[in-house]
Amino acid sequence: MKTEIDIEVTVTEIIRQFGILAHIKGYRYLKRALILCTENSEMVIAATALLYPTLVAEFGTTSSRVASSISRAIGTAWNKGNREALNQYFNKTVLAKSRKPANAEFIAGVSDRLRLKLKIKMQG
Repeated sequence: MKTEIDIEVTVTEIIRQFGILAHIKGYRYLKRALILCTENSEMVIAATALLYPTLVAEFGTTSSRVASSISRAIGTAWNKGNREALNQYFNKTVLAKSRKPANAEFIAGVSDRLRLKLKIKMQG
């Protein structure tokens, strides 16, 4: 239970640092997607087969709404967000590209880093 709470708190802090605030369309979906993928790395590997259907069921929406809303939230972070915070999760080569990462690419990058952070925290 404590780890679950830690993940939610940490994910919330991360996405807010990126510049994705609660009123932005896609915030809830992205937050939940990051939590799910941090808890289970298989989710991000099969985003369209596992992750999106899970979000659709939880939020009572459609897969296309989930995908486009998450994409908008990522776009907000990528275009207007905190570059220093993004640098901590994505290397400068990724940040230098003119295009924002795909949903799965973004979620995988953040959740993988977060999973490692939590693992180190639990060991230390």
